Amino acid sequence: MTVAALPLSAHPAYAVLVPVEGALASTDLSVYEGLSAEDAVTLAGRWSRVNSRVAAHAMAATRSVDRSGAARKAGSSSTGSLLASQFGGDRHAAARDVHLGRALEKASLTERALADGLISKEQARLIARAISGLPDDIPVETRETCEGELIEDAKTLTIRDLQYRADRISDLFKPITEVDVDEGRTVQDRERLAYERSELWMRDDQDGTFLGRFRIPAAQAAALTNVLDGYSAPRRRHLDDGQADADLTYPQRQGRALVALIDHLPTDGLPDAGGSGMTVTVNLDLQQLIDGIGTATTSTGQRMSASQVRQHACRVGIVPQVLGGQSLPLDLGRKQRLFTPAQRVALAHRDQGCAMPDCDRPPSWCEAHHAREAWAHGGATDLEDGVLLCAFHHRMIHEDDWVITFDTDDRRPAFIPPARLDPYRRPRTSTRYRPRRT
Repeated sequence: MTVAALPLSAHPAYAVLVPVEGALASTDLSVYEGLSAEDAVTLAGRWSRVNSRVAAHAMAATRSVDRSGAARKAGSSSTGSLLASQFGGDRHAAARDVHLGRALEKASLTERALADGLISKEQARLIARAISGLPDDIPVETRETCEGELIEDAKTLTIRDLQYRADRISDLFKPITEVDVDEGRTVQDRERLAYERSELWMRDDQDGTFLGRFRIPAAQAAALTNVLDGYSAPRRRHLDDGQADADLTYPQRQGRALVALIDHLPTDGLPDAGGSGMTVTVNLDLQQLIDGIGTATTSTGQRMSASQVRQHACRVGIVPQVLGGQSLPLDLGRKQRLFTPAQRVALAHRDQGCAMPDCDRPPSWCEAHHAREAWAHGGATDLEDGVLLCAFHHRMIHEDDWVITFDTDDRRPAFIPPARLDPYRRPRTSTRYRPRRT
């Protein structure tokens, strides 16, 4: 028995779309003028959730197009090409949406969370990819538990940290030793693919400049970013030619830094950034370095395979900091006012950048702050007392009634806001992802 298809005008999907289109068409963008700061933030947040909900419907519609074979009937090479032609879109972006639509079909919890506006489209893409990579023989209940945890983690983790969490999601049903092996294999495969996708092009614009674009693996990108930040970090004026830092955009500073880097090759002419800018530390367990399995974490928060660490360990600007090995003398007490390069390296390992919650500034942009008591007031320049803060949050901490405490177990800093921001003065900690070791 063949069921006659409903005409589009009578279809429930059409009934949802028409009033949405009508509301948007009848509302001028000037309605957002004159909003208070609080109301503007509220509306922007709600629009982000609406955007996620719309993306879920768009993915479902894309999946329907893919199933129907419309691309073949229209003479298009793929569903992505067909969809891109409908609205002058990017074929590669459309192809990614087709793949996401297919992946969400096998990750129903993720699709539901996207439709409810709980996660973003990119978070959904990452979670769906992680779930599809789980072993086929695990129980459905375990698969759903992993998916649910990643959806919950997405509420607090950055997209980068969510990726790192997804790489170790098997810790919910495997011993940690096996999880290390799984993550090492996953990251190593990603590094190999990243190397294969590396590319660079430059074009002479005939005006004395070249325009270019490149794609390189994350490990090399982290090293390059630290080198460039060593030149262009805030409060450095040697690239300005008299122009104030505030007048330069970040891309402008990085462009000038790249020019300076090329002018100073080879690397023995590069400036020292106090142990956290030009230096990337790689931290891993001694046994992992010996066995060549598992992963390590750089001071910028980048996860890399043990084999990648071995490859880069002897290069300029990469310092292997093996946990459990011989340590550096870090506590200097009252004899020293400024934190030493060794202390800044250790702080970069612990904080991975500005320790203020929700700040993503890397270690190279940060300053070491005496957390409990200023040095001028009797504070000690000890690692136990140090915390990395970007210039903005460092100034904010000094100007307002913030208090910094440290967790008794891992010494991670917690920030207690002033009462005017939170009457209950509840501690806030950074949500950067750190692998569980138990």
